[in-house]
Amino acid sequence: MTFEIQAHRGARAFYPENTLQAFCKAADLGCRVIELDLNVSRDLRLVVSHDPWVNLPDGDGTSKRDLYAMHYAEIARIDCGEPSPDFPLQQRVVAVRPELAEVFRAVEAHLRDAGCAGAMIYNLEVKSWPERDGVAHPPPEEYAALVIREIAASGLEHRIRLQSFDARIVAAAKRIAPELCYGLLVEDRAAFDSFPARPGFVPEYVNPRLDLVDEALVSWLHGLGAKVVVWTVNRPDDMLRMKRIGADGLISDHPEIALHLPGLDGT
Repeated sequence: MTFEIQAHRGARAFYPENTLQAFCKAADLGCRVIELDLNVSRDLRLVVSHDPWVNLPDGDGTSKRDLYAMHYAEIARIDCGEPSPDFPLQQRVVAVRPELAEVFRAVEAHLRDAGCAGAMIYNLEVKSWPERDGVAHPPPEEYAALVIREIAASGLEHRIRLQSFDARIVAAAKRIAPELCYGLLVEDRAAFDSFPARPGFVPEYVNPRLDLVDEALVSWLHGLGAKVVVWTVNRPDDMLRMKRIGADGLISDHPEIALHLPGLDGT
C-alpha cells in the first residue's frame, strides 16, 4: 500500500492555512489528500477555519469573537491572507475563510483543469469540544447532521473522510451515515483507555499525535482493523521513522518535503 502524505491545512509553506490557494497548491504539489478544519457560523454554514474564533480590532487592541456567534456574511468580510511568521515563504494573498462547499468546488475545478479530475480525498476535521456545546458549535447530533448534509450535497461521499478529536461527533455521524469513512484523532494516550468503546466502533483511521506513536501502538491499532495516519510530522527523520514502524501515512505542514523524500517516495 502507498504511504499516504496529507497536506495539513493545505500547503502551508506557500500560502496561509485553510485558504483556497493553499488547497490548490497542495494539489499542484501532487498531494492527493488534504486535511482541513470545520467550524460553524451562526447561520449554520460550515466554515473552513482551524480556530473557532476570529481576532477583531477593539480600540487599541483586539478581541476574540466566536465564529458561531457570527453570520457567514460577516465572517467573509474578514481577511485571512496575511502570511504567518512560522512559514517565511508564505505569500500574502487576498483570502477569506471559505465555506466547505467552496473548497470542494475550487479544488475539483482546479484538478479538472489539470487533467486530474476526481483525484483528491478530503479529510475533514470537525472542531468540537464537549464543554463548548452551544457556545462554539451545535450539540453533537445537530452538528453531525449538518456536516453529513453538506457531504451528501457535494456528491463526493466516496472521497471524504470525517474525523474529530471529539468521539461524540464521530459516533453521531456514524449513526447517521454509516457508509462514510471515519477517523478518530488522538492527542492524549488516555484516549486509548476507552477505545473502541468510545466512539463505539473501530473507525477506518485512528490518527494519533506524533509523540504518542511507536511500533507497538501501530501494531495494536492495525490488529483492531484501523489504519494509522500520524500528525503533525514535519521533520524528515520523523517522516521516515513513521514509515519504518508501519504507519499508513502522515499529516504534514511540509508535504513538499515528504513527497520527494527518498524512502517515502518509493525510491
